[in-house]
Amino acid sequence: GPHSLHYHYTTVSEPSPGLPRFVSMGYVDGTLVTRYDSETGRTVPQADWVEDILDQQHWATQTKRGKRDQEYYQECLDILPGRYNQSGGEWVYTLQRMYGCDILENGNTSGFFRGAYNGHDVVVFDLDTVKFIVLDTKAKVTKKDWEQAGMGAKWWKHFLENTCIKWLRKYLSYGQAVLERKERPMVRVSGKEVQGILTLHCQVYGFYPRSITVNWLKDGEVRDQETERSIIAPNSDGTYYTSASIDVRPEEKDKYWCSVEHASLAEPGLFAWGECDGLGHGDQWAGGGGPLPLLTALFPPEMESNLSTIVLTVVAAILAVTAVITGFALWKFWSGKSSGVSEAKGCGRKAGGQHGPWPRA
Repeated sequence: GPHSLHYHYTTVSEPSPGLPRFVSMGYVDGTLVTRYDSETGRTVPQADWVEDILDQQHWATQTKRGKRDQEYYQECLDILPGRYNQSGGEWVYTLQRMYGCDILENGNTSGFFRGAYNGHDVVVFDLDTVKFIVLDTKAKVTKKDWEQAGMGAKWWKHFLENTCIKWLRKYLSYGQAVLERKERPMVRVSGKEVQGILTLHCQVYGFYPRSITVNWLKDGEVRDQETERSIIAPNSDGTYYTSASIDVRPEEKDKYWCSVEHASLAEPGLFAWGECDGLGHGDQWAGGGGPLPLLTALFPPEMESNLSTIVLTVVAAILAVTAVITGFALWKFWSGKSSGVSEAKGCGRKAGGQHGPWPRA
C-alpha cells in the first residue's frame, strides 16, 4: 500500500505555556514518530517501535539538528517582519514549512515542499517542473537566498526523490509490523432532532491505517453535498477517528445509511439509526460500545487542508492555552468484531458486511 514520510516545522514569535516557540515533528504514514521542541530542547521518539530500534547516539544527533534548526528558524522569523513592514504591537508571527515524500500505491514516488508566513503560502516546490513557485513577491528574496546557499530546485529534487525515500524505506523496514497492520473501525450512529430537523451522526473510530471513506447514503445513493465531515484525527493509541453528519427529515430517517469503507474490511459496512433498548432514543452502537477514546492531539495534522488556517489555530491556542494538551500538533496544514464493524444486541440495524529548508538542510 501507499506510505509517507512528512515533516512539519513551526516557529512562533511569542511562545506561551504549551505553545513552544519552535517545534518540529516527523510522521510516518500519518503516525507521529519524532518530535523536537524549544521547551525540552531534545528530539524524542514518539512511537515505541522507533525508540526500540534507534540508539541513544541517533537521538543525540537528532537533538543537535533540532537545536540548529531552532536557532536558524528563529533568526529567520526575526527578519521576516521587517521585510513585510511589520513591527511591534500585539502580533504573533508564524513561520512554517512542510515537506516530505510518498510511495504511491503503484510503487511510484512523489515529494513536496511548502513554506508559509503568517498563515499564507509563500513558496511551493513543483517536483514535476523542478521549479519553486513564488506565491508572494517578498518570497523572491528567500528563493534567491536558497539558490545562493546551494539549496535550489535541483537540490530539492534530489533530496525528495532519493534521500527522503531512502529514509522512508528504512522506517518501513523498522516498523513494518506496526505500519502495515490493519485495525477495523468501530462505528456509532446517533441522532438528535431540533425544530423538526433530525441530525444523524456517524462516528467512526479505532481504525488503522488512516485512509477511510465515510458517506451518508439515501436510498443507496451517496449524499456528498449534504454531508458534513470532520477531519481524520489521531487517537492516543495510534489509531484514528472521524465522523460524518447529515440533516434529514425525521420521517425519512429509515432511508439513510452510513457507509464505511476501510482497508481492514472485505466489504463496506452499512449502518442505520434506530431505537435501542436500554440506550435511549438516538443511540446506536456498532463495534463494541464503550466511551469514545480521548484524543491526545488538540490540533491533529490534516495533510490535505490549506495552511491559511494556521493563524486561527495559533490565535486560538494562545487565547485558550490552558486547554493545550502536551503532544499537540500545532497546525492544520496547507492542512462483535468478526466483520470488523458490528452492532450491539438489539440495537439498530446493520447491512452488508534529514532536514528540509527554509533553506537549511
